[in-house]
Amino acid sequence: MNQITDTDPMESIQSLKQQNEQLKAQLLNTSLIHELTKVLHSCTNLQDIIKTLLLAMQEIIDFDRVILFTIDCEHFCLKPDAFVGIKETELKDISIPLGFTGGEITDALFLNRHILVEQPDRNDPCHTLLGADSYLVIPLINKINKKCWEMKSCTKTACPAHGGYNPYCWSIKGSGLLSDAKNEDERRAACIVCPCFKFEGVLWMDRNVRKTPITSDDITIVTASLTMAGIVIENFRIFDALEKANLSEKKINNKLKIINNELQVAYARINRDLDHARTIQQGLLPQDLEDTPEFKVGTYYLSADAVGGDYYDVFNVEPGIYGLVVADVSGHGVASALIMSMGKILLKTFSRHEHSPQKTLERINQIFLSEIKTDHFVTFFYAILDTVNHSVRFTSAGHCPIILLDRNSSSCRLIKADGLFLGVFPDMMLHETELMYTPGTIRMVLYTDGLIEAKKEDDEMYGVERLKYIAETTLHQSVKEAVNTILTDQKTFCGENLSPEDDITLLVIDF
Repeated sequence: MNQITDTDPMESIQSLKQQNEQLKAQLLNTSLIHELTKVLHSCTNLQDIIKTLLLAMQEIIDFDRVILFTIDCEHFCLKPDAFVGIKETELKDISIPLGFTGGEITDALFLNRHILVEQPDRNDPCHTLLGADSYLVIPLINKINKKCWEMKSCTKTACPAHGGYNPYCWSIKGSGLLSDAKNEDERRAACIVCPCFKFEGVLWMDRNVRKTPITSDDITIVTASLTMAGIVIENFRIFDALEKANLSEKKINNKLKIINNELQVAYARINRDLDHARTIQQGLLPQDLEDTPEFKVGTYYLSADAVGGDYYDVFNVEPGIYGLVVADVSGHGVASALIMSMGKILLKTFSRHEHSPQKTLERINQIFLSEIKTDHFVTFFYAILDTVNHSVRFTSAGHCPIILLDRNSSSCRLIKADGLFLGVFPDMMLHETELMYTPGTIRMVLYTDGLIEAKKEDDEMYGVERLKYIAETTLHQSVKEAVNTILTDQKTFCGENLSPEDDITLLVIDF
């Protein structure tokens, strides 16, 4: 007789939730890699590129200490050049020999691959000098256009690198026959002075505080980021060389032809990446927020560029308590989208343990000021909706006025910003307000300034008062109908063919 096994519905739901969270994490990681690449392209000097890269390793991938070691040819060693998560005094006298005794960090360089060291031996320099119990090292290699043996017109056909697919001959065991090196240390010494040695540094990182293991996903994200960073650094140096070098007209024209070809390829790749980034960002924003017995919600989002700097969400903090947020990064485009992605991560992280909107935004502001160096600022409206005690607490950090409608009193008022935006001042001067409500009587209209600052041909803006008026007329409609009514009114005012100059977000919620 066949046995029939019933699957527990709760187990199936839990499994689906876990798979959904894994997919979200993978999408977020992919998005962060793409957004980091765009920010790297916006850096104006090499120091900014390196600093941005190191901060990304620390803040996005959760490494405690990140150090970029570069080559000191004169002393044949690696020395720390840039770092985060560690004091300069701790690195003052550190140097790691480039010879065979240099351990895993130099092996990673001359093998051109990452090495995860989980249990370093007692003679490992990274263990003795940095006190690392485990660490990851990945070489940062610039993009190469031709293979080493081609560039040097090498005739040593017996060399294992000659004619091979690997362009980096110094990473192939037994190669470098042109140098006549007698041992491994001599071969390495010859390699580091070779113009084909496309090495930027070795990125060393560990988790000496968190003590969490380094996973294959971590390594994949870091490797992808470093690959893109190597291309950015190489392109940066090409342009810098063009500006500084005193070359003949023929050499300049030849160089420009090469660069023009690379830019065309890069432009096509960037367009593909932007399309991909837009798809990913749309996936990170809530697509169809589900109604609950406690509230009903309708939304609309439109970015002015391929990716935008607006963010909205209604998310569960704990049973019966929800976070309600609409935010806007100054400007729009890739940099704004990356900053907003970081803001979303910080909000979701801090809201788990803090139910005060004011304190949550103040903590996010501290991180922005100390870690995210940018000219952009962020406006935030954040509320905690308590459907058990029928209260809503909110604060507005420089955000445009929110519309609050009360069916019982037939009143409509604007919730104006009671504080300054994030990312500029240590003291945001925030104020938190609590409102008790009767279920089913309150409608809140949240939006970003792209909605009210849209203009018609004579430069007149749509404006808050016009939005407030049309919002009052929608009280008899559902939230989704209200969203359509507001958008139709704005489009009628601005004209059918007017393209948005800024990202537009609209969220209508009844509770």
